[in-house]
Amino acid sequence: MKKFIFLLCLVLCVFIGGCWTVKACFFSKGPLVVVEIKPGQSGAEVAHMLKEKGIIRSECFFKALMRVTSSARDLKAGRFDLRKNTSAFEVINCIKSGKCIHYEKVTFLEGWRSEEMADLLAEKGITDAKAFLDIVREKDLEGYLFPSTYLFAENTPAQKVVDEMLMQYRKNIAPLFRKYPTNLTEKQVLTVASIVEREAVVHDERPKIAAVYLNRFRIGKRLEADPTVQYALGYNMKEDRYWKKGLTYKDLRVKSPYNTYRNAGLPPGPICNPSRESVLGVLNPEKNFDALYFVADTGGRHVFSKTYDEHRRHIQRIRNR
Repeated sequence: MKKFIFLLCLVLCVFIGGCWTVKACFFSKGPLVVVEIKPGQSGAEVAHMLKEKGIIRSECFFKALMRVTSSARDLKAGRFDLRKNTSAFEVINCIKSGKCIHYEKVTFLEGWRSEEMADLLAEKGITDAKAFLDIVREKDLEGYLFPSTYLFAENTPAQKVVDEMLMQYRKNIAPLFRKYPTNLTEKQVLTVASIVEREAVVHDERPKIAAVYLNRFRIGKRLEADPTVQYALGYNMKEDRYWKKGLTYKDLRVKSPYNTYRNAGLPPGPICNPSRESVLGVLNPEKNFDALYFVADTGGRHVFSKTYDEHRRHIQRIRNR
């Protein structure tokens, strides 16, 4: 009896060990691979590509299984995340269901204008830049496109991309207006916040910079904000970028409703898409801060002044230094 139990245990151990060996050799998934199925590819071409990339072990079995369970038309075109050494059953089901669709990570930085976002979306193959900008301009959405990191599939409709960004705006920005009531409209807050976003380098200065622009706005003094001129100038061919550096006196005279050197009050709308921190800075500006001027100092910080004479002295001191 003891001998029988020993032999039974031995057989079980051999069987279990064999199962683990088979699993390791044939069913243990490897690293993730991004594969692309192009429109019009045949089942044989897909099978060959999957075999070359190490996703499946047998082209013949994959093609046979596909004939039995589906057809090449069921294998959707697109990019998919698949692991090496995956069973043919799982590969076919994953591609057919769309569960393995590859999502491209795209990060929109705070302070980007919609054109910069459109360029990146097109570069990543996510959506058409013109279609995206047409929606933004038609619905006047500059400032409402929440800057963050998103995951989008290739060839996502532009409206779906916009909807996702607006949803993040409603989630991250909209609650601030309920928490910090203001006499400004939502668009006015976003407009000031967009200027603050382009001016601020150090986080803790956002409420101070916001206070300066709000002070100037309330007393009817022109904002004279360089970023509004940069926005009005648009794309700079020489620098191959938006937001031209080193503005000239000629630039400051550009005719545009966004040029706050020429026009009193706020620009017609936001000049970029601001961060939550910049919006918060406008809704909750520095208390009892009556400065009307500031100039960039070292390390990204600014020096603030109440009077123009004081402002000029700070400028001279910084230049001399």
